[in-house]
Amino acid sequence: MLELIFKPLNYLSIRWDNGIINKTRFDFVIPIIISILVSVLFTTIWFLVGTPKANIFTNDISYYLICFLQTMPGFFIAALAAISTLNSSTMDQPMAGDPPKEKYVEHNPYQVFWIDMNRRRFLARLFSYLTFISIVIFVLLLLIRFSYSLDIYSTNTYLIFSTYFVACFLVAFGLVQLIMMTFLSLYYLGERVHKN
Repeated sequence: MLELIFKPLNYLSIRWDNGIINKTRFDFVIPIIISILVSVLFTTIWFLVGTPKANIFTNDISYYLICFLQTMPGFFIAALAAISTLNSSTMDQPMAGDPPKEKYVEHNPYQVFWIDMNRRRFLARLFSYLTFISIVIFVLLLLIRFSYSLDIYSTNTYLIFSTYFVACFLVAFGLVQLIMMTFLSLYYLGERVHKN
């Protein structure tokens, strides 16, 4: 039963080789690059300024992110419900071009094969994943903000800034994924859902 909690992560196993920016690059490579750049920037700013206000987890930026993230799961769940109940023939047709493929496992006899996804299934997986990561980032940001509010200081400068870099990277990676995938879902809901 516990493994069902992580079923929204099945979105990450979808294969979609659609041009130069395939799904793996879209889901991981681009967010990792942007997250590293953002983390280096924020860590450098905190190192150069040297005041607690330069730490994004102790100032208002993280507070506003928490406020934003606590509203997002409701929108994603509403979109998931709309996708599931939308009465449209185009939603149940395979996606145009080279459609994304989903792993399907047959247990008797054991076989693994990949099936083409339709828009409804793809968007349902996408909104499930968006809901999952928005909740995870929200909880992670709360925990990081709480840990920085304890005012526990280390004398090791390397440890302070490496921990800060890792925290920035985790939050930035989740936020970049959330933003990019939300824009992708908006494209499919606003544009492609009405076309064959």
